[in-house]
Amino acid sequence: MKELDIVIPVYNSSYSIGPLIEKINHWAEKSVLNLHVIFVDDGSQDNTYNVLKEHLITAKFKYQTIKLAKNYGQHTATAIGFSYTTNKLIATIDDDLQHDPSDIENMYEYMIQNNCDLVYGNFETKEHHFIRNLGTKILQKILKLDGRDYKMVTSYRLMKSSAISVLKNKSNKVYFIDDYLLMGASKVGTCPVYHAKSQSGTSRYSNWKLMKMAISIVVLHSSLPLKLISRFGLLMSFVFFITGCSYIYQKLVFGLEIGFTSLIVTIFFTTGLILFSLGIIGEYIRRIWVSKQGLDSIIISEVC
Repeated sequence: MKELDIVIPVYNSSYSIGPLIEKINHWAEKSVLNLHVIFVDDGSQDNTYNVLKEHLITAKFKYQTIKLAKNYGQHTATAIGFSYTTNKLIATIDDDLQHDPSDIENMYEYMIQNNCDLVYGNFETKEHHFIRNLGTKILQKILKLDGRDYKMVTSYRLMKSSAISVLKNKSNKVYFIDDYLLMGASKVGTCPVYHAKSQSGTSRYSNWKLMKMAISIVVLHSSLPLKLISRFGLLMSFVFFITGCSYIYQKLVFGLEIGFTSLIVTIFFTTGLILFSLGIIGEYIRRIWVSKQGLDSIIISEVC
């Protein structure tokens, strides 16, 4: 029987823990996979962790619980859960009952048939608010400018252990784990899964919290701002150089005032030089940042 680790970050979800464990119990009894579930409590402010331990008395699967000292965010909690995995097959699902755990078997079949390292659950219909879905699409388009297509990314994942090798020993805060997962997976696929409505009726993530998370991903977990600064500096240095040359041409051909021409040329050439230097410095900072985040790590998918 194939061994499977399932990482589930939980936060203020005392209302859904019981039904979630019941769902996993029902699936574990007939599943072709041997389940080991890792629950990571992300600093819940209610009684989630105690409720979790109470319900796990009835668990028909192997489990492990981890409690974080405070709320670090879903991606960090998931990354911490990865460090406790031991099997070659790992899955992640949410704690709000919107993901059906049994769909993992369909994703597993898809993974085997298509020889994928990472499979995302593809929700044909997302049971989220319109504004949240729109915000997700906008964020995906912004991140696409950074050279990666995140259109397929969801929090319902099935992956081989090689895909999380960069995150295995990660101890600092992670804002966007899929950046590492996509880097570690040589072949990525998507499998249709069901997406249910949240049992709480409302999302635990307010619009402000989602916007803050999106900004954090773009600024702190993406090299896009540094890329834009670098490109902008190089572009403007070229523009100022051409503009300065045009004023010199006008001086020689049309005889513009010497003071005006020399002043404009001096300003444009020095500004262009400064921006050109900032562009180069920005590119070096971007490369240091990529290296510091471990995004340029060498991934070994298998050792025989």
